[in-house]
Amino acid sequence: MAWHRSWLVFLVWLVVLPAQAQDDASTRLKAQLARVQTLRAQRPGDGLLVYYEAMTLANLGEKVQALTALRSLQGRRLGLVPAPASGWDSLWQDADFQAVRASLEAEEPSTAVAPMALRMQDPKLIPEGVAHDARTRRFFVGSVAQHKIVVVDARSRSRDFSVASDRLDAVLGLAVDERRRALYAVSTNALQATGARQPRNAVVRYDLRSGKLAARYEVSEAKQLNDVALAADGTAYVTDSAAGSLYRLRAGESAFSRIGEVGALRGANGVTVAPDDTLYVTLSTGIARVRPDNQQFERLAQPDTVVTGGIDGLYWYRGDLLGIQNTSNPGRVVRIHLAPDGGSIVGLTVLQSHHHPAFAEPTTGALVGDTLYVIANSHFGRYQGDGSMTDAATLQPTVLLAVPLR
Repeated sequence: MAWHRSWLVFLVWLVVLPAQAQDDASTRLKAQLARVQTLRAQRPGDGLLVYYEAMTLANLGEKVQALTALRSLQGRRLGLVPAPASGWDSLWQDADFQAVRASLEAEEPSTAVAPMALRMQDPKLIPEGVAHDARTRRFFVGSVAQHKIVVVDARSRSRDFSVASDRLDAVLGLAVDERRRALYAVSTNALQATGARQPRNAVVRYDLRSGKLAARYEVSEAKQLNDVALAADGTAYVTDSAAGSLYRLRAGESAFSRIGEVGALRGANGVTVAPDDTLYVTLSTGIARVRPDNQQFERLAQPDTVVTGGIDGLYWYRGDLLGIQNTSNPGRVVRIHLAPDGGSIVGLTVLQSHHHPAFAEPTTGALVGDTLYVIANSHFGRYQGDGSMTDAATLQPTVLLAVPLR
């Protein structure tokens, strides 16, 4: 789910700093560089760490070193392509940087173009999360900018589902519990300027039979709740990206409780539940497997030919994972192949490359049978903390793509 992709906020994905250092950009950048270099010593073949190192050096004003690091990725075909508003602003107008970027982009093969499934009308929705109700064949889409949930039918007809009295902030993750006829949604003001002074983080539950708000679960210690996923027994899990934490609400409980230590899942974003109740959580540098009952967390080992960091939405599918990547490239949809025991990553297939003409920061999706419906153009980076939008006149209506899986 959403995580503000400016380089200043990106820092908490990799480092935890004392309060007195948190407002010093240079201190944070140097701490991030040290953290990345430590990780590189442990995983010298990890191209994503090279990419993060180059980005950090660029923001420290070290252009030559940054471009040297970025050039070292040429020829590896890892899908690491700098995108606008993703941490490269300091070099974006630089001709040398653009030449390297163009070289990296040219290496990436183009896939077939996934068809458009739905097109909504409001270009200023700034959608982030989406969920599907198989019983009614409706999609639910959350709005970051307008603090609401919209319901969309198969003919692209939409209407507001939530009401003002539900007291929603930016709506991020969404999940439907079809068996229990419930919709869960994440509400947070962490993306707004007010969030720093008076943070609000909650998971809300709607009764799909009545369409009314049924429960609100405040998570007062959270910094920025993000994605939500449901187990077969109705247990809900939600990530906290800013704190690197994971919370759980078992069926019948009245409050979410944290699993494990704060910071155990740096950059926690998308979350999905396997049939055996194992969780998979996207991180800034890869994917973690979580055993909730014994609180075991482990980053999955992967070949150096695979990049799984920077994934937003994550979904379990036939023994593999589906991911929507939008931080380390302009956006792509991938299938992440797991070992038979689910304990490591053995490969990656690009299902939809970043070349899709509708892509403008794809974020999350909804798995329906053998199709992943993907929010193609969230325009998330256009949304500002004061509620305004950059270049609002050029925003395009939200599009859902139907990415075939078989």
